[in-house]
Amino acid sequence: MSQNFAKSGAKKKGMTITWRGIVLIVIVVILIVFGVQNLNSATISFLGFDVSVPVWLLVPGTFILGMVFGGVVKGTARKLRKPHPEVKG
Repeated sequence: MSQNFAKSGAKKKGMTITWRGIVLIVIVVILIVFGVQNLNSATISFLGFDVSVPVWLLVPGTFILGMVFGGVVKGTARKLRKPHPEVKG
């Protein structure tokens, strides 16, 4: 009976690591090391406001904002490239 189960093509339970997972792990490790080594604060000036932010929080925050804005631009560009149906009238 166990031989039939093995031959039926059932997938093994567990987690597989892809290249994207490895890249994500490397990025997280780099950000953690950077954060531990940069505990100073930086002053950010934007539209007349001055805010003091720890550097370890500033860099990952900037990275996340870049990812979000990049996704928005990519999604918008993808929508603009799709062919629109011609309207007959």
